[in-house]
Amino acid sequence: MNHVAILSEEKWPRGIFVNWWVTGEGNKISKSKGGAVPIPNAIEKYGVDAMRLYYAHIGSPHVDVVWTEDVVVNYKNALERVYSLVEQLSKLSGGKKTVDDWLESRLNKNLQTINESMKEYQLRELASVVYFNIYDDLKWYLRRGGENKKLMEEVINIWCILMNPITPHLSEEINELIKSKSLVSVGEWPKANPEKINFKSEAGEELVKNTVDGMRHVLKLAKVEKARKYTLFIAESWLYELFNLISKEIQVTRNIGEIMRRVLEVESMKMKGTEVSKIVASLLKDVSKIPTLVTSQEEELKAMQEAKEYLEKEFDSKIEIVVGEESSNPKAKSAMPGKVGILVE
Repeated sequence: MNHVAILSEEKWPRGIFVNWWVTGEGNKISKSKGGAVPIPNAIEKYGVDAMRLYYAHIGSPHVDVVWTEDVVVNYKNALERVYSLVEQLSKLSGGKKTVDDWLESRLNKNLQTINESMKEYQLRELASVVYFNIYDDLKWYLRRGGENKKLMEEVINIWCILMNPITPHLSEEINELIKSKSLVSVGEWPKANPEKINFKSEAGEELVKNTVDGMRHVLKLAKVEKARKYTLFIAESWLYELFNLISKEIQVTRNIGEIMRRVLEVESMKMKGTEVSKIVASLLKDVSKIPTLVTSQEEELKAMQEAKEYLEKEFDSKIEIVVGEESSNPKAKSAMPGKVGILVE
């Protein structure tokens, strides 16, 4: 092999990657069969980076890639949105807020996924996280009022490096936008910091997101354009213990009788036998109702209180937050861990 003749052993390739066919309308694209787009024309029309992202994201490494012109344009638009977002983020000039912990956690979890994807040549997964997941996280961060200038400088620098393998031109353009003194291509590849992964912070933001969706849904059901006031009920404290018990037991069995027996071994659950029975049956029917992480009433109350200003601004309405034990309203009973009860007036 040429590599053996030219390079020293420590620089020999660790593997060889062979891609599948590029097809169009079910047939291989080639000069003889037709359908081929001359490279100079395609570059001028779509841009090199958009084409590279398209090929990386449209399919897995070991399947054919189907060339679809309209879809390539969508990727070009996606890259333009990334650049526009960085322009917004680079203008932030504030300090630390609680949502910063969530963003740092999300970034480091994404770094873990990205680095694992690269080891396995999972280009689609890599592209999904870098160009869509991180983009969505940063949009949410802005929406939640995040404004930490120092954190944003760090995040953008990391994002530039992550984009460089697939869209090198865009990453260097962004690098120039933020006035970096060195090229992205010579930067050190980022590593995840597990200590910055904060599951409680992520659970809190997931609760806020679910609450926003729920408030919009309730508003639609009520057939009103704008609410005067929302009352948000946090689940009663005993429910968190119950949800934690159930989430552990379903890892062992899905037998409702066995789970009920184990749950009712807990003295505090015996007094609520009827309620417990209904909740267990409901959760076993749809386990997606159990949050990824069950925290506590205190943690969820704290998350919602910190998001109160954002929610009032988002819905232009007064927001009241009440724990379930302090209300006799039926909506308070509908509140569960990971899901607030919502009353609209």
